[in-house]
Amino acid sequence: MENITTIIAQIEKKYDVRILHACETGSRAWGFPSPDSDYDIRFIYMHKIDWYLSLSERKDTIEFMLNEELDITGWDLKKSLVLLKKSNAALIERFQSPIEYFSIPNFHNEFKKLITDYYSPTAVFFHHYSLAKKFWEDLKDTDSVKLKQYFYLIRSLLSCNWILQNNSVVPMHMEGLMEVLDDFRKEEIKKLIAKKATVGEKHSHKREESLHKWLMELWIMIEASKDKLGSNKMNYALLDSFLIKVLYENIDN
Repeated sequence: MENITTIIAQIEKKYDVRILHACETGSRAWGFPSPDSDYDIRFIYMHKIDWYLSLSERKDTIEFMLNEELDITGWDLKKSLVLLKKSNAALIERFQSPIEYFSIPNFHNEFKKLITDYYSPTAVFFHHYSLAKKFWEDLKDTDSVKLKQYFYLIRSLLSCNWILQNNSVVPMHMEGLMEVLDDFRKEEIKKLIAKKATVGEKHSHKREESLHKWLMELWIMIEASKDKLGSNKMNYALLDSFLIKVLYENIDN
């Protein structure tokens, strides 16, 4: 893979922005990559202050494609903070990733503090619940499953389970999600992870009945528990302050 520092410099020059944070997401950061998994690089960036003073709506995302191996997408700082207000799961993952490529001083820790302040377990639960429902409907009656989809199902179910048990920020990596499982289930999933590490993304795997039965039981429990979650409401005050702080601290950069 091309050096991430070089990629960051190319993006900053092409779009006249400052990158504040960059990390890996997707299967490599979730802990179940295949040999042919691409690199899902995500970053947060800021424009010069004048950009934020315009009344017109402007594009607040950057898609930067170098080759088929690199999937690179960035969100503007203001957009990111608006998404944090909604407890956007994809945004939160950018600060849970075990693979961090770059972050300006203090930005990562300060943003994680905001995540703690604004985190809505309910919003994140229903993000993962909708994914689990989709993949369960696709896979529940199949004898052979694509491991990529199967792990999306497993991860979504474990994320819902984490919130129901802990009501806290969901670990991004599978190792963290498996902390609440018994040793037998951990070993079952670890064997599948080891298998996926040796085969392509499209590999089909014969369904393992013991694991599949347990996933069905987990899905039934999650389905029965979904209406018991509460909600939290926060205003924009801390997010506004953080936006202004970051913009002015980096005004000359």
